Amino acid sequence: MRVFQFASARTWSRSALTPHDINRVLERVAEGTDTGNLVVSLYLLPGIHASRGTAYVHRWMTPDDFTTGRGNWNCTLRFGAPDSLPDRFKLIRMRLDPDPATYPRDERDGYRWLFRYGAFHDHLATLFGHELHHFRRHHLGMHPRAGEHAANRWALEQAVRLGYDVRGKPGPPARRRPVSQLSGLFAGRRKKTDPYAALRRLKAGERIRIDRDPRNRYAGEPAELVRPVRSNAKRMVIRTRDGMIWRWPLAWVGVFEPAGTPTFFNEHTIENQKNLSKPQRFR
Repeated sequence: MRVFQFASARTWSRSALTPHDINRVLERVAEGTDTGNLVVSLYLLPGIHASRGTAYVHRWMTPDDFTTGRGNWNCTLRFGAPDSLPDRFKLIRMRLDPDPATYPRDERDGYRWLFRYGAFHDHLATLFGHELHHFRRHHLGMHPRAGEHAANRWALEQAVRLGYDVRGKPGPPARRRPVSQLSGLFAGRRKKTDPYAALRRLKAGERIRIDRDPRNRYAGEPAELVRPVRSNAKRMVIRTRDGMIWRWPLAWVGVFEPAGTPTFFNEHTIENQKNLSKPQRFR
């Protein structure tokens, strides 16, 4: 298994884990699985609401497929493709924010499961386990007819067995509720998570990046923070390039990282893990 880690220097400086720690988490979760044809790309970027993972396991991927400008993975273009990629491989992409200030975290995934992660490495182990389940099913012929819910159950069982601090259960099938109202579904003490902690740490005069503008005036552009963001505020006061002052929703902005910002890259190979007691099929 080849593991590639990408991060901005600013994001990495706030991580509580080293590259070796992250590789160890992936190695523990993958133990017993033949990962000889697997490439894992992990993007450590700000944005608590941007956590996601995707397994590309239905066909062989090539180095040209490593990056994409489509959908939620356009961040891959910023880092490019490593020169050491194999000619063909199966790919797992993951994106997470490693900032310790965002944990413990309650999160609802796209399949209505409710998870509570104690720390970043607990989140990483569970997300990787979910995507690895897809790799095992479609590439190795394991877990026949298993879908997303089965992948969540398997990932949760694996993470708990390995000692990671994670809890989860299928959520209600219909009405959506804010994550702040879901704490009663989990036993024990709950620490409130602030999804905008990184933005609240900024000082007046620092720049932010406008990620969303419904009128398409400033999307993708930097803006100046007029004053620090209060602890309970949902908007920030910014000055755009044309000198206008706005109260912009925090959900529509991100931490600004100018072109040429130093980035972090780590490559690691984890020795092939095989479990010959289980049936395996290659495509």
